[in-house]
Amino acid sequence: MAEKQRLFVDMDGTLAVFTPVDELETLYEQGYFLNLEPIENVVQAVKEIIRNYPDIEVNILSAYLSDSPWASAEKNAWLDKYLPEVDFAHRIFLPCGCDKKYYIPGGIKERDFLLDDYTHNLRLWQPPARGIKLLNGINHTRGSWENDRLRCDKGPTELASNIVGIMRNEEMIRDEKPNGLKQKIWEEPEPEHDGEWDHDFI
Repeated sequence: MAEKQRLFVDMDGTLAVFTPVDELETLYEQGYFLNLEPIENVVQAVKEIIRNYPDIEVNILSAYLSDSPWASAEKNAWLDKYLPEVDFAHRIFLPCGCDKKYYIPGGIKERDFLLDDYTHNLRLWQPPARGIKLLNGINHTRGSWENDRLRCDKGPTELASNIVGIMRNEEMIRDEKPNGLKQKIWEEPEPEHDGEWDHDFI
């Protein structure tokens, strides 16, 4: 049997709505991670990949606040609620600020893909593997990621098809930022500093 291709999916800003906080202490409050709203189109797209593409192994790859008494348990509880199809064995949590590729079981492979909203993580990921940037409405402010990128406001079936097409080298997709979205994350003003929201700590 051929080895499955692996897709690693970030959580904060990719599966869950990321809203910048005014105080770092907010991230340490009980319930913060558990109560994040899902980005429903992306969650459903991941479910479709799991259901319809058995040749792709889906994993969660998310940084967490290792000094928080709640973060790790709440991230698992969030996945149990919104994405139980990814079992515990396929959830990888790493301390904030670390390079994600060093936490991959068996080491990173050329055919591994990372779906993430944060350019810094994607740049560290490739090479040897490849990254797909999820455009969530508050990132891509500088347009510095020139590789594959997908808008989160596409329908789940289209998103799933796009991700699989990129993974199979069937297409390159360079979407622009989402427009006219109704969820509260997309009503946030763009940051005034010269970079993206730095949420590598989550």
